[in-house]
Amino acid sequence: MTWRTLLIPLIAAVGLRALVLASGAVSFHSDEAIVGLMARHINAGEPIPVFFYGQPYMGSLEPLLVAVAFRFLGESVLTIRLVEAAIYLGIMATTAILAYRLTGEARIALFAGLLLAIPPVVLTTYTTLSLGGYGEVLLLGNLLLIGVVEARHSAGRLAWIAIGLAAGLGWWTNALIAVYFVPAIAGLATMPRSSAATTRFQNVWRMGLAALGFLIGSAPWWAYNLSYEWEAARFLSGGFQASGVSAPGLVDKAFGLVIFGLPAVLGVRYPWAQTYWPGLLALVICGLYLVLLILARRQAGLALLWLMIAGFIAIFVLSGFGIDATGRYLLPLIVPVTILVAAYLGGQIGRLAGSLGLIVILVVNFGGTLNALATNPPGVTPQFDPSTDLPNTDDRAVIDFLKAHDGQYGYATYWVAYRLDFLSGEQITLSPLLPYKYPYTAGGPDRYPLYTARVQAADRPVLVTANLPDLDTAIGARLATLGITYERQAIGPFRVYFQLSRRMTSDDLSGPWPIP
Repeated sequence: MTWRTLLIPLIAAVGLRALVLASGAVSFHSDEAIVGLMARHINAGEPIPVFFYGQPYMGSLEPLLVAVAFRFLGESVLTIRLVEAAIYLGIMATTAILAYRLTGEARIALFAGLLLAIPPVVLTTYTTLSLGGYGEVLLLGNLLLIGVVEARHSAGRLAWIAIGLAAGLGWWTNALIAVYFVPAIAGLATMPRSSAATTRFQNVWRMGLAALGFLIGSAPWWAYNLSYEWEAARFLSGGFQASGVSAPGLVDKAFGLVIFGLPAVLGVRYPWAQTYWPGLLALVICGLYLVLLILARRQAGLALLWLMIAGFIAIFVLSGFGIDATGRYLLPLIVPVTILVAAYLGGQIGRLAGSLGLIVILVVNFGGTLNALATNPPGVTPQFDPSTDLPNTDDRAVIDFLKAHDGQYGYATYWVAYRLDFLSGEQITLSPLLPYKYPYTAGGPDRYPLYTARVQAADRPVLVTANLPDLDTAIGARLATLGITYERQAIGPFRVYFQLSRRMTSDDLSGPWPIP
């Protein structure tokens, strides 16, 4: 395999990503703002957090990468997304390399690269937005599997250390890396007898190198748990469902995987929608994938990928990951499915038929992307609830209004607070103590308590909501009950309550907000 094999996929990937970024159809939300805020604080000399603000999971690798980019390219939403674009190109390139190392055929590697250069919308979504290490896990997972393949064909120590480092760094970054452990362990446990690593001593020595690499890569995770009574481990064992929501059963998880998850992986359902964007044509596309995967089973050298798919399904259905079949937890399936499909189209049928099959899939993926970009709102979004999917067209006007009306400090909903905090360069400080979920009983997660402390110490904090008319009604009733007069300004979907007659405290915000 030469660099020419990657050239066409790289050009296609860069072109598509440039189109997505230039479209203005990918809105910036508070979850992504957390990454920018962490990167800014790291560059300002604050201690590097082990995990994302306010949670005992998702390591801070992504904010660290963004912090480096901020130093060279300046602080902006575009810089955050350029980091994600670089990671995405790495995923595409390593997928092609993995395909080649498994099959030895450059044509299959080319097809795999092209299928990820113009990917399903779910991959475009979670490798454009910076939301918690999903892209990094795919990249590290690919490197882990490439290391396993190399270890099976050579006795090089670097391959074993790289295996451990990729696994450990991935474990700290996002627990989704666990789905790669199944094929990795199986691949190492079934090393061919002809390998140089045949003696028991040699195997123990190399597994020791991998374990050492894992401990080094995952060191922040272990250090945090030892300091905080295994909080991260307890979170993982408790699952990912929200408090107060009963966990779905195995049948429900399997149903969600088949009906919602896999169609997103195959590019016929957007992760933010319940319907299939091509309509009935989605059944034809899913059927095509099914046939290709069944036929691909005869391709030699791909057992690790089938094992990964089987292990993923088991982990998804049996663990807390299975509560969310929208698409982000399904991302690790994309690489093995892509390589298996590429293996059949690029290696098992005629060149013309294989090329036509590739073109059909690429047209579906590209058409889905164009349709999403053109249907704006919502565009390409990680938001499932339309009330929280706010366009960015009015952000600057709100920031300018707050600056002009003594609104530097205030309370807001979660989806308003952190994005305005970041976009204003923290000249505006908003705490997310206003609720955004009906029946409006509690605010969003307080990811950075220092903001709340600053707002609580301010003279007259303002209130800022967006897209929540029922909450606005409840706020009006609460202020009337408290005897507080105020002015209100509408700016697009935003509502700013300012010039309050007295200071509101966190006690004034607590309790339910019933709608009159």
